[in-house]
Amino acid sequence: MTASGRFQSRLRWITALLCVVLLVTSAEPASAWGWGRMGSMDTGSTTDPMNPTAPTGRLQEVAPPGAVQQLQTALSGHHPQLKLISPADGTVLQSGQNTLVLEVSDWPLAEDPELGLGAHVALQIDDQSPLRFSEADGGRLRIQLPSLTPGSHRFSAYAAMPWGEAVKSPGASLQWRFDQLQGLAGTQPAPDSPWLAMISPADLGSDEPLLLDWLIWNAPLQNLREGDGRWRLRISVNGDSFLVGRQESLWIKGSGNGSGRVQMELLDGVGEPMSPVFNNQLRAIPHQPGSRPVWMQSRLSDEQIARLLGDIFMKEESPTPEQAEQPVLSDDPEPKPATEPQVVKEPVVQEPVALEPMVEPIKEDPLPEAIAAENPTSEEAPPEKAPPEDVPPSAQSAPEPPPQQQTPQAAPSSSLGGSARELLNADGTQR
Repeated sequence: MTASGRFQSRLRWITALLCVVLLVTSAEPASAWGWGRMGSMDTGSTTDPMNPTAPTGRLQEVAPPGAVQQLQTALSGHHPQLKLISPADGTVLQSGQNTLVLEVSDWPLAEDPELGLGAHVALQIDDQSPLRFSEADGGRLRIQLPSLTPGSHRFSAYAAMPWGEAVKSPGASLQWRFDQLQGLAGTQPAPDSPWLAMISPADLGSDEPLLLDWLIWNAPLQNLREGDGRWRLRISVNGDSFLVGRQESLWIKGSGNGSGRVQMELLDGVGEPMSPVFNNQLRAIPHQPGSRPVWMQSRLSDEQIARLLGDIFMKEESPTPEQAEQPVLSDDPEPKPATEPQVVKEPVVQEPVALEPMVEPIKEDPLPEAIAAENPTSEEAPPEKAPPEDVPPSAQSAPEPPPQQQTPQAAPSSSLGGSARELLNADGTQR
């Protein structure tokens, strides 16, 4: 083979080798685009920069306040369900059409005049702060929507705890879209695209520990394979950042008291911003000087928990005026009669007064009748015995004194003798 032939052969080998190298080097980054990461994340490498991290620097994740844990336990038995009734998803709203109807079930809406907002439903429009509702009519919320600018808008609604955290169970949240007058393409994410709803920090409280909460719609399932993280959420609080890969709220300390800022960015599997126009949000930490919300306490009483859950605790404990007037039933096997406290002693007190007209008329002047009865020569006939009906009514109806009062009573006596004594009864009345 000539020198020219050997040179051409070597050139072909070098060209082939370069093609193989280029193919290998270009294939690895191509497989990392989008939601999945087919390279280092499949191996679960501990040095991967996209692994979730705990809050660092001045930030520290802590447990929720004690009152929050109590309310979480009390609400754990509920499974809230939300449903959009009208208008339907995708409706083009016309002028004057601003009433939204949501159906809510198995969620105790409440608001106490002293303790504040209890369990409720929150509504978010685009990236605005949530609107909160604690009253329903027959299980339905009728909401007057605020003025909407012409164009497309996205809505999200969710069952919320008293401190504003969204319930993450299936059916407890929903999202839809309305167009005001007409839709505008490109102003909202596609219906099936992931997008972020930033829930907290909210207006309900800004003291430490600070609640951080969010919802991610249409997010691909995480960790279908080990290390297969399809998205990350980067959270920055006053400049300190960390990564999370789950939809669970956080309580952190170190954000400082007073005004601050929180930023949330939705990233793909290699850390690139995902639709940053819709999924990169910044919100100020509200500064609210004054008393802390009741759910920031270390412990709540049973009464406070009941009032925040809509239970009428005080009315169940306190008897009504009608109940207070009812007699209290006794456990005594031989209950006393209801009239026992009302002992009437008038007959005993008035007994001597009632006996005076029966005895005294006989004592005053019994002699004329007795003398006339003993004198056979008198022209007048002996008086007949008075019939029973001639006896004075007071003598007939007078009750006999109780036995205990008869003992000290002196028996009626008379100084008459002979047949005159026979005209008197043993109690002093005339026969």
